[in-house]
Amino acid sequence: MQYARSIRMLKSGWTPELRTAYFEWFLKAANYKGGASFEKFIEFIRNDAVASLSESEKSSLKELLAKKPVKKSVLENLGEVFAGRPTKKWTLSELSSAARTGLKNRNFDNGRRMFAATGCFACHRFGNQGGMTGPDLTSAGRRYSPHDLLDQVINPSKVINEQFSAVSVVTEDGKVHTGVVVNLSGDSIMLNTDLTQPNKQVRIDRKTIDEMVVSKTSPMPKELFNRMTKEEILDLIAYLISAGDPDHQFFKD
Repeated sequence: MQYARSIRMLKSGWTPELRTAYFEWFLKAANYKGGASFEKFIEFIRNDAVASLSESEKSSLKELLAKKPVKKSVLENLGEVFAGRPTKKWTLSELSSAARTGLKNRNFDNGRRMFAATGCFACHRFGNQGGMTGPDLTSAGRRYSPHDLLDQVINPSKVINEQFSAVSVVTEDGKVHTGVVVNLSGDSIMLNTDLTQPNKQVRIDRKTIDEMVVSKTSPMPKELFNRMTKEEILDLIAYLISAGDPDHQFFKD
């Protein structure tokens, strides 16, 4: 992002191929996750870059500049990562049994790759990366056993952290909104309706609420393991328990 920002006004050194690659990057960056001002930050960089183009460059890039980014949900990205794979409904007993003897000689890089591929970074903080709409998992290895971590992924609604419990709100006009409360101010309540997108929020006038109940269903997607192999799952669990430490005993020969 810093590179994209730094060269946005650059006049010399460009080739048609570099210009194309640069503006294609903005289509990709639209699916990056950030804070409330993130989308505008990317937009401002692109606007400056477009403004620096000559009329002939704008004409030659007209088709690319007119393209709108396709924003994909975490689950859609998950489907693409594991596209074409057969599904397997892993049981807790299967994976827990495998973890008892299989958490050695694990692959650190693959564990981190699986953490990203399954969309965990979208909601969970881990080290100095990730979202904040779900529990911080950096110290998960000190608080949970491999069995407990596997149980929480396979059965996400079994135990729900109260801080991140979703609520269902029914308003007087019959509309139903489900999400996590992110702000209460006066007569307003703000719900984040998609934990993978922190900016996807709805404001509700509390005076118009007919009913509000705590959801018994976790916002965390079910069946995250279904397209993963046993080795990938064990690499992921090792990565979590290690707190992202490549020198952890799980990754030693």
